[in-house]
Amino acid sequence: MAEEIRILRCDQCRTLEEISDYEGDPKQDHVLQVLIAQKHTAESGIPHVGQLMKVEKRHWNSPSTRKQILRQLGKETTGLDPEAYAADAAFRTDAMECWKRHLRVAECSDYKITERRLTPNTAKERKEAGLPKYHSDKDVYLCDFCPAKAAAQEKHFTKLGLYK
Repeated sequence: MAEEIRILRCDQCRTLEEISDYEGDPKQDHVLQVLIAQKHTAESGIPHVGQLMKVEKRHWNSPSTRKQILRQLGKETTGLDPEAYAADAAFRTDAMECWKRHLRVAECSDYKITERRLTPNTAKERKEAGLPKYHSDKDVYLCDFCPAKAAAQEKHFTKLGLYK
């Protein structure tokens, strides 16, 4: 089976965001949940209207094929010009901004700290239900989208004694 990615189209924001593929329980799809909570939810707490679709990665990575996909998405789903939507890879822009703030070095001082964890906005509901603060073995961090992740991860693992 060909490798796929997902495209989240938000009609309110007029954006298309590329996110990694996911198979399994939608409640465990932390990347999608956090993306919707942080970028595609109104102040009232109501998620924006949109659509999630899958595309083969090889097609999305081909500039000419991507242009055709965007053109088709615009015609079939909204009737709008596909240029009205800004395509972005989810969280990659935020990770790049963080990396720039760290002066573009691999020695990141806040690699996978709590403040960089991408968590669903469910604190109020969890408190009302008597549940502890959110934590999962599948936690995703903004660091996972950083261009310096490999170097920062190696330094972190060395610090933990996992590398000799």
